[in-house]
Amino acid sequence: MNLFHRPIDFDRDRNYLLECHCRINYACDSPWARAIPYEEYRRNWFAMPAQMEDGFLGALRDSTNEPRAITEIIENDEGETVGYLWVSFWEDKEAGIACMEVQDIYVEEAFRKQGMASRLFAYAEEKARAVGANLVRSGTGRENAASIAMHKKLGYEIYRYEFEKRL
Repeated sequence: MNLFHRPIDFDRDRNYLLECHCRINYACDSPWARAIPYEEYRRNWFAMPAQMEDGFLGALRDSTNEPRAITEIIENDEGETVGYLWVSFWEDKEAGIACMEVQDIYVEEAFRKQGMASRLFAYAEEKARAVGANLVRSGTGRENAASIAMHKKLGYEIYRYEFEKRL
C-alpha cells in the first residue's frame, strides 16, 4: 500500500488531531488515569479547551515553524486517512545533539498490525538523517505493551524513567 504524506491543515484536521491525541494520551497515561473508561476520559479531556488549544494544538502549530519538524496526515491510495505523525526537532549545538522527537504517532485501528507504525518510524528516521539529526527519541506509557514492543523491535532503548506520586 502506498502512503501519501500531506501537511496538516489546522482548519480541516483540527477535530481529527484532537481525537487522535486524546486516544494517544489515554493509551499512554498512568494506570490511575486509565482506571476510568475511555469515553469518560475523553469527556474530561475535551472539557479543557485551553489545554487543547494552547497546549496540544499550540505546540503542534509551533512545530510547523520549524522546517525540520514533521507534522503530517498520512493517507493511502484510496484517500483514506491512515493516521498522523508529529515529530519535533530541537538542537543543542553546545552538546552536539540534533534530535527528532516523536511527539505523536497514530495509526487508525483499521490499518494496525500491518507494519504502518514501523513504516512511519522508518520515514521519521530517514527525514531525521536528511536534516542532520543524530538522535531520534520517542516515548510511551509504561503499560502500553504494543508500543513498548514496537520500540524495542525497532532498536530503541530506554534512556530515562519518569515518576509520579498521587497526593
